[in-house]
Amino acid sequence: MKEVDTIYPAVSVRDLPFRHLGEHFDTINAMALGGLKSILPFKKITQPALIKHTAKAPSTELLESYRNWCHVKELSRVPPHLVCAKLAMPVTAKLTAQSPYPLLSVLNQGVSIKIHKPISEGEDITLSGKLIDASDDGFRARIESRIEVSTANSPKAMTIDAIAAVVLKKKPEKAMSREEANHETIAKWQPAWNEGQTFFWMTGDFNPIHTLPWFAKRTQFKGCIMHGYGAFAQAFEALKRDGEEFNEIECRFVRPLPLPGKLLLIKKTNQVDESNYSGYRIEDSDGALYQVGRYRINKKDSE
Repeated sequence: MKEVDTIYPAVSVRDLPFRHLGEHFDTINAMALGGLKSILPFKKITQPALIKHTAKAPSTELLESYRNWCHVKELSRVPPHLVCAKLAMPVTAKLTAQSPYPLLSVLNQGVSIKIHKPISEGEDITLSGKLIDASDDGFRARIESRIEVSTANSPKAMTIDAIAAVVLKKKPEKAMSREEANHETIAKWQPAWNEGQTFFWMTGDFNPIHTLPWFAKRTQFKGCIMHGYGAFAQAFEALKRDGEEFNEIECRFVRPLPLPGKLLLIKKTNQVDESNYSGYRIEDSDGALYQVGRYRINKKDSE
């Protein structure tokens, strides 16, 4: 088994300039308005509307901070996970607000990304999204949004399927089945107590469950939890640094990741199925599973 170094936070909220927050007005505004609308007695939208939004290109300074934080390999492009966590978030928040569930109770549950063409640094980004599903079983609501991402040079750059959930009431717990495979550790990550604040500073996702300890202590989680997209970004880049090439990846957030976190192991399996998918997971040193996903390995030209 190969030795891997532990990835400690390369960037902390204490290192980030206030200028970064000025780039998140659209995200903060959309989340705040969506949260307000979801708790006021307004009539809910019965026919979800198509949402379109143009996002300004992230500044070079913000990109540098974000790339340092998650140790990005491809420096000339906008990381796809940053598109999900920051640029698409205003659209996702507005789409989620179209559902009959309170936005402030929403937790991200997973994401699926198809990368059709890379997004170059400096390009403004156009996003077009629609609500795919908003339903519940009495215990948990499922909210799914689909967002198409484009730029002037890439009319179809990415497709994002974002899945969120709202816990309506406690559901009897069932033992989770774990499909065991031959996994190897490719990276170790040790998130700090304020990792959620750092991720907010770079993306604009200010959900207090991630950022405000005094608030989070009063929730069912008894403390702050990490953004699912933040952990996803760390896993995405760990796979890239380990030599994996893929344009399709999907993940499911299995359980909340408490902050400060235990030592986390980012693992991949060497097994590949008939559709060229391989798997990855994030678990802690005690074996608790936090995130599981799969990615479709790019076929080589000779294949």
